[in-house]
Amino acid sequence: MEEWGFVEDRDLQGWKGSCLCMTCQHFAYGIDQHCRTLVGCNARQKQLHQGDHLTKRCHLWAPTWQKEHGWAPEAS
Repeated sequence: MEEWGFVEDRDLQGWKGSCLCMTCQHFAYGIDQHCRTLVGCNARQKQLHQGDHLTKRCHLWAPTWQKEHGWAPEAS
């Protein structure tokens, strides 16, 4: 993820509610070689600027499989 570029501001929109980057199935996070947290979008293969995952979303937002099917879908 360190080698990815950044998502451009025009590709994200401000959002209030639970449908944010952080709750998207494409959301990813990791750490760099200096143990700093990185956040990004697997669908775009780009990093998000710090804090954007808490206040923004894009048109690629999709619910996580846990939200659609629950934590243990095989039990139902």
